[in-house]
Amino acid sequence: MFQNLQHHPTITQAQHRALAAISNTDLSTLADELLGRPRRDCTAAFAFGSHFHTATLEPHLFEPTNAHDPADHRQRQAAAQLATAVRRRRYPRHLIYTSSGQAEQSYTATHEPTGLLVKARPDLLIDSPKRQRRTVVDFKTTSCRDLAQFLTTVEQYGYDRQGAFYADVLQAQRVVLIAVQKTRIKAFGQPLKDQEPQVWVVELTAGQMDSGRKKYGKLLRCAAEQRQRRQSGGQLATSLAQDFGRTTLPLNNPTRHFTAA
Repeated sequence: MFQNLQHHPTITQAQHRALAAISNTDLSTLADELLGRPRRDCTAAFAFGSHFHTATLEPHLFEPTNAHDPADHRQRQAAAQLATAVRRRRYPRHLIYTSSGQAEQSYTATHEPTGLLVKARPDLLIDSPKRQRRTVVDFKTTSCRDLAQFLTTVEQYGYDRQGAFYADVLQAQRVVLIAVQKTRIKAFGQPLKDQEPQVWVVELTAGQMDSGRKKYGKLLRCAAEQRQRRQSGGQLATSLAQDFGRTTLPLNNPTRHFTAA
């Protein structure tokens, strides 16, 4: 379904976003447009997510303080706490430190049915020792109170589509989500003291991957149709960046999920 997979190991996150190719975030934006959902301002969420992912996967690049911006400083401190909670769990720690995975590296490929160039930057990409199996690992922050509630949000937020998209682009066989609570469980309206955020591990099933595959396939076909209409209408559409703005960016009972030890 995808061909001409290219690895771009040296480009930064900013350079990745500037690539004239379709990302999973672009697919989310297109889905919102097609369904008539209002455009969401995700600037703060993206900033926090960026801090969390850097603190978790690239701690040598993470600056936990910002003396010039109190709001950003608080976000950085919160992200650092969540990253610490993740690293304290045995399985996530193994993936991060002993799996020899590639963290935060960019790839591009061509979607063969439409000819569209796509891009992916997985949090962590792990090849088995004999390269017989490839796993995509995606870290999520969540406000869910427990694992059961998190599972109900996976389809809602399109994690099944993202997982299938990344797996197919990157020729991976497994997709594992690692979710960490942003908000601790409260008692009588107050956060519980000295309670570690929960960390959950969920592996997407074949059925969920098939569902996500159908979703991203439809969106890519819609993207190709939009591009063709713009070109035939005389508008200059030589760059995919004109089709997708660079500003911002059914899961049922997974059989493999657990609370990280």
